[in-house]
Amino acid sequence: MVKSEEAAVILAYRPISPCDIIGDEKDKEISMAIQLTPEQEQRIQAVVSTGAYGSTKDALDAAVTAVETLAAPDFEGGQEDLLDLLTEGINSGEPIEVDHAFWDRLSGTTDRMIADYAEGKPQQ
Repeated sequence: MVKSEEAAVILAYRPISPCDIIGDEKDKEISMAIQLTPEQEQRIQAVVSTGAYGSTKDALDAAVTAVETLAAPDFEGGQEDLLDLLTEGINSGEPIEVDHAFWDRLSGTTDRMIADYAEGKPQQ
């Protein structure tokens, strides 16, 4: 156990990026350091100690899966389905120039969509 204000945990994850689609980094795992509060560390250890998960990594993987499910409750597919959708999107048309003006327009559009959703306006 780490003896500090916050415990450091290393998560292994496979990023979803265009590089994954074209295979440049297909089987490469990347580690990301995160800080857990002592309470978070205790909660994870408690779940693992019950035998519900074989390791801290397994418990954290399950937690991340739960967050992903909550973030997209209507998506019923798996990782392969998500990659298929990403590939379909990448191949869906001619490339466009992405510059600051593009990101400003996109930000404005998504801000309006969020505001409309919060007000209960129907989606187009």
